Amino acid sequence: MKLIKIISHPATLIICFLLVLISGQHLGGFYLLYILLGLPHGAVHSILGVMGVGILLFSHYKYKRAFIYMIEPLLNIAGVILLGLSLFLFFYNDRSQYNYSTFYETLPQISMVLFAFLIASFLVINLIKLRQVAT
Repeated sequence: MKLIKIISHPATLIICFLLVLISGQHLGGFYLLYILLGLPHGAVHSILGVMGVGILLFSHYKYKRAFIYMIEPLLNIAGVILLGLSLFLFFYNDRSQYNYSTFYETLPQISMVLFAFLIASFLVINLIKLRQVAT
């Protein structure tokens, strides 16, 4: 039961999101670096990532994971969708294919698979909670 609480905690998801490894042709790093570099330029992936993290943190600190109101799981689901969309648009809008080596290296792939697993488990837990609150 403790493992499920750790996996479904918003902080775990946010940390994993920010620490996804991105490998470029000459320079790589954590996704946090690319979010921070894109914010001054108004990059869509950066804005969506910050909004997703903000929504998850707001939901966590406002409702304390009590799942009494229907809005809490809805905010969690919206935040997760924004995080996933941020990462998707980061690679989709990469016209020069500078960061595509992320998909050919093992460690970045492991970090992306771990993030995908956390997204899936977080969504399932919140959909279950949404169903419980709705009935």
